[in-house]
Amino acid sequence: MRLLSIIGLTMLLTACNVAQPQEEPSDPILNQATAQVEQQPFTLKLVSEKEQYRVGEQLMIQAELIYDGDQEEITIAHGGSWLLLETTNVTKNYHFGAAMNEPLIYTKLTKGEPLIEPYHFSGGTFMKGQEGKPYSDKVFQQMAKMEFPPDQYEIKATTHFDLEGNKHKLETHIVFEVVK
Repeated sequence: MRLLSIIGLTMLLTACNVAQPQEEPSDPILNQATAQVEQQPFTLKLVSEKEQYRVGEQLMIQAELIYDGDQEEITIAHGGSWLLLETTNVTKNYHFGAAMNEPLIYTKLTKGEPLIEPYHFSGGTFMKGQEGKPYSDKVFQQMAKMEFPPDQYEIKATTHFDLEGNKHKLETHIVFEVVK
């Protein structure tokens, strides 16, 4: 009986001393200056000239929608803009969505010629990623002037349009960093 007690106690102590596997820290998001997605006959590109900008440096980012189908020219129908650009501060985990007017607008696309839209911070809506307001009004105004504070950012481009009754939605994103 004493042997059974010793074995039981040894097993209990061993079980209590089992090290819990430690959670690996998540990998940081790597900067990615160019991204594209294809949905034939369309390609949506999002391009930044650089992966890293300095504070005060102009962000050189643009989106391109390219048609490469059989016809020389087509007309797409969309909301207030053919493009939504959303901004996320990856470092501080907050997201600025994009608001859009809903009129029906028609835009012609010519085969092989990109429709280009430079990036602009909309800040139309704010969705918090953490409790409270994670930015000051000063930071919001700074971003509205395209003067981003030091951090890592993700820009997501989405286009949603109709072509002859067929709905198309393409989405891609890039990541860049602003440093001092």
